[in-house]
Amino acid sequence: MDQPNALPATADIVIIGAGIQGCASAYYMAKTGMKVVLVDKSRIAGQQSSRAWGFVRVQMRDPDEIPLMEAGKKLWRGLEAELESDLEWNEGGALYASGTPAIMAYREKWFATARPFGLDTRLLSAAEVRNMLPNLASQVSGGLYTQSDGHAEPRKAAAAFALRARDLGAVILEGCGALAIERSGGAVSGVATEWGEVKASNVLLCAGASSWRLLKQLGIMLPQSYVRGSVARTNILPHVTDAAFVGDGIAFRKRQDGSFNIASSMHGDVDVTLDHLRLAPWYWSAYRDSAKGLTLHVGAPLLKDLCQRMPWREEARLPSIHAREPMIEPQQERLRDAARLLERAFPHIGRVGIAEQWAGNIDTLPDGIPVLDAPAAVPGLLVATGFCGHGFALGPIVGKTMNDLVQGTQTDFNLRPFRLARFAEGDVKQPLSIW
Repeated sequence: MDQPNALPATADIVIIGAGIQGCASAYYMAKTGMKVVLVDKSRIAGQQSSRAWGFVRVQMRDPDEIPLMEAGKKLWRGLEAELESDLEWNEGGALYASGTPAIMAYREKWFATARPFGLDTRLLSAAEVRNMLPNLASQVSGGLYTQSDGHAEPRKAAAAFALRARDLGAVILEGCGALAIERSGGAVSGVATEWGEVKASNVLLCAGASSWRLLKQLGIMLPQSYVRGSVARTNILPHVTDAAFVGDGIAFRKRQDGSFNIASSMHGDVDVTLDHLRLAPWYWSAYRDSAKGLTLHVGAPLLKDLCQRMPWREEARLPSIHAREPMIEPQQERLRDAARLLERAFPHIGRVGIAEQWAGNIDTLPDGIPVLDAPAAVPGLLVATGFCGHGFALGPIVGKTMNDLVQGTQTDFNLRPFRLARFAEGDVKQPLSIW
């Protein structure tokens, strides 16, 4: 673990949050010769960046994200060579099988919306799905397939970016939480951390579900919440497909060792806290539309939240840090259901055992797309947060885009839909999905 005396007094940029967004940004910025300091209250990829499904897909994304993700996939294809790391990259496509006509109609609607982007996505008939998945036993009405999509291993990606960023001179400090973003004359002037202050004229905030806490200190309201997502790793199983798969209530991808990552494709959990209640007006319609897929848990989580607000607790004394390394329990019954659904959908694989299980807090925003911005109201501030379960795949292109913003280089994308001010302006669209 790093020591407090490792904290530099100055930097060109301080990055808050060592998930894949922060580590990728550190790498691309260090490549340009910037003096980069990255701090995290916990450790590299300590939360959702290492707990994602691992899908790298343009399929079924919000249209505003499609150009970003298409550029991001080009980076992913060369990333193992560039970072000199095995990321378990598998360009096996994304295959979504639709069990009912209603689900198929939903995917056909997205396909029509995405058509102008010239993707290689194809609508599949039921017969074409069965041709691709000859062992599929479930009912199927059709499907969606994007050959150029793929998947990779979340536990390796952020760490690989961090390693190469360090090789290029970036200082990455674990266990060093950011207490406040400091300003002088309205502009960013540095970051106060648990280990002291770093003077810098640029700060990138990419602290996942805790980003809103530091923005609040700047007088900026971000209606950021979170949904708990549970994932499991199975025993080694017979081959099904190299594609990232969604269908019949399950999602899975084959790992390099032959085991699968599995999850429910339909369900997430909301552990209701006072902050969830505070943000209810922002999320009411999204929660209503996702009612069949989200389970609200009221009771123990709310009680725990109340306890954490007691003045003697670290979470209350250091509100910007809050829970340093929260232990997030997976929804075990949901994962057992996913294992049973996998057995039922592909009987040839035999018994699906659960070798490991985990959960993460997926940071969400009411319109289902992130904030990617350098807001003019706070010169020197950059924000990359609120990825709504899409952040792992976007990590490399977000890092490159944040570097473009801090360098003052023209970005390749229209970032207006991702601006931070859209919430204050009331310009918030209905989400395709909030997680």
